[in-house]
Amino acid sequence: MNAKPADEIVLLPGLDGTGDLFDRLAASLADEFTVNVMRYPNDPSLGYAGYAELARKLIGKRRVFLLGESFSGPVAVRVAAQLGPQIKGVILAATFLRTPLPAWFMRRASHTEPEATPKRIRDAILMGSYGDDELRNKVDEIVRGLSRPVRAARLRAIAEVDVREDFARLRCPVLVLHGRKDWLVSITPMQKAVCEKGGVRIVAFSAAHMLLQTRAAEAATEISAFAKSKTLWEAQNEN
Repeated sequence: MNAKPADEIVLLPGLDGTGDLFDRLAASLADEFTVNVMRYPNDPSLGYAGYAELARKLIGKRRVFLLGESFSGPVAVRVAAQLGPQIKGVILAATFLRTPLPAWFMRRASHTEPEATPKRIRDAILMGSYGDDELRNKVDEIVRGLSRPVRAARLRAIAEVDVREDFARLRCPVLVLHGRKDWLVSITPMQKAVCEKGGVRIVAFSAAHMLLQTRAAEAATEISAFAKSKTLWEAQNEN
């Protein structure tokens, strides 16, 4: 019987909140980590504070690596700041510390119907030229199944979020993964935050917004290397 991986990683999902889009990444990480996927409830009353509370409950008292994708980047940062040494390291993928688009735009977007954006344009924004039919079909299914009040509430939450101070206070190792061709969330603000904080590794992929889905194996390789470097650092400092 194979031994259970020593490290646990908790994956916090994007705007859809289902965690279903982590299938490829989770499979690529399974040999190195115990993978725990957060799945948010369809509750429009939740804001970022509520999602952070859910993540803390999922983590409990365990020491884990924490990954926040897109919408959940601020959740991961806030939880890591709150839990301190319990978080071995934070991975921020295709995400932001404050609203990546003007707040007025996000509020207006919260009133639009998901179907208002043609699928080909939506897929181009999310996947660029790196998608495939299986992924496009899964995204379409998730978009159709996402509660409109929940989607609107999450977009409004993005309009107001700002966790730059929490990010600056983090003492755990941080890995940032971003797509060079991410039209939805520009890499520039994260680059600026990384430069100001220092000690953060940032890896840019040839990918659009959904880099964890279209570059799952490569992303998993970077995450595994990050975790091993953190483990080595701990071992050296315990001696």
